[in-house]
Amino acid sequence: MTQRSAIASLGVLLLAACASTYEPPRSTQSPPATATFNAPRADLLKATRRLLVAEGIQVMSADDASGTITTMPQDFRLTPELADCGTTMGIDYLKDNRTSSKVGYGLMIDDGKVTVRSVLQSEYKPGDVAQNITLSCVSHGVLERRLLQKLQAAIGS
Repeated sequence: MTQRSAIASLGVLLLAACASTYEPPRSTQSPPATATFNAPRADLLKATRRLLVAEGIQVMSADDASGTITTMPQDFRLTPELADCGTTMGIDYLKDNRTSSKVGYGLMIDDGKVTVRSVLQSEYKPGDVAQNITLSCVSHGVLERRLLQKLQAAIGS
């Protein structure tokens, strides 16, 4: 065995060890965030779309009849304060710069009420040695509450 292949084999073993110590998030589902508004559904739909565009969040689909808006996932640097994506050997994956994330939103809009649920996708990319690791992530609700606060400011409720 050459020195180069020995180093590659060691790298694969180390990564496998890290992957096998993956501790998923303690919770399995992000709670939705809800805010009430003194506005009809049509006004809330319009204001929500405008806010999403102003924030640079691309709308993937919108259905006025059901009052739903779904956004495209966009690159976003998650932190441990924003989400739980699990740990390896007690170290939070979100503290590692080799973890990349995307955030998308699902919004449900009714008369006087908007509910936001985030969709988080994260991947740990250790480098050339092995495959990327897909992480399960659970939001702490901060991103959803921030979006609702911006909507409240835009509507004035």
